[in-house]
Amino acid sequence: MLEKPKRVITSVKIPDSLYEDFKMMSVRTKMNLQDIVERSMYLYMTDNNYRMKIHETYSTYYTGSHLLK
Repeated sequence: MLEKPKRVITSVKIPDSLYEDFKMMSVRTKMNLQDIVERSMYLYMTDNNYRMKIHETYSTYYTGSHLLK
């Protein structure tokens, strides 16, 4: 039997409005936040095109993340 991979507990601060929009979308698509984060991290590490797209299109100003630093 395969062992489950060890998990790390972490937290991120996400603007309320962004999270509320995500929750609505996740109900429709049946994709939860953990699935999104795991897949995004994997693609970020393994797919240069994905990584570049994130760097080119993601604006922390849009989400308010620049205020948390």
